[in-house]
Amino acid sequence: MKTLKQLLPFFVFLLVFGLSHAQSGEKDPLPAKVVEAVKQGDISRLSPFLNDKIELVLPGESGIFSKEQAHFILRNFFKDNKVTSFQILHHGTRQNATFAIGEYKCANEQFRMYFLVKTTEDGKSLIHQIRIEKQE
Repeated sequence: MKTLKQLLPFFVFLLVFGLSHAQSGEKDPLPAKVVEAVKQGDISRLSPFLNDKIELVLPGESGIFSKEQAHFILRNFFKDNKVTSFQILHHGTRQNATFAIGEYKCANEQFRMYFLVKTTEDGKSLIHQIRIEKQE
């Protein structure tokens, strides 16, 4: 069972951005190309959506990384954890930021993925944070 300390970042994340379930007619929180890239474990298709600096929190690795560093870290994650399915479970919006929570399944493991996406002044959606937590 997870301790409160382990779950605290998740609760803060939800508190700041407000949890809401996907509703019909509501704009998707992640560009369709991002969802497809994750479904295929394809970092080269995901990279264009990464901000120049991105916060990554993965099992065994966390910090703020350049887009290039994040590319290699995520490439290794996808290589080591071949996706069998990915779906968005929840998403919400607040001002110029959206978040999405998805379920990433592998052959023998399951992960919860959290994305924080901010829209730039020119209307481009960029990922500022990705959190990946192993589900037990």
